[in-house]
Amino acid sequence: MKTYEVEVQRTDGDEMFIDLPDELLKELNWKEGDELEFQSNENGKSFTMKRVKYESVELEFSDEELFKYMRKAHEMDMSFNEWVAHVLKDIIKDLPDAINTA
Repeated sequence: MKTYEVEVQRTDGDEMFIDLPDELLKELNWKEGDELEFQSNENGKSFTMKRVKYESVELEFSDEELFKYMRKAHEMDMSFNEWVAHVLKDIIKDLPDAINTA
């Protein structure tokens, strides 16, 4: 595995970004516009990036349910969208077990 060093840069609006080397993008088959997810590593000094594909899913909740779920997201220090993604990932992760025991 190769190691790449990149410089953290700032936009005029003071947002931070990095330019990934073309060689790395080609190796990973990533292209401009791909959605990336960043996960902080345990040491807190590095992170892992992976490409993700998002799909739109329409959910219908009563006001009471929405409030309950938004409160749960807040308790976990997540946005509502992050919380929904987290819950769906857990459900999907457990699907093979549920299918095999059915």
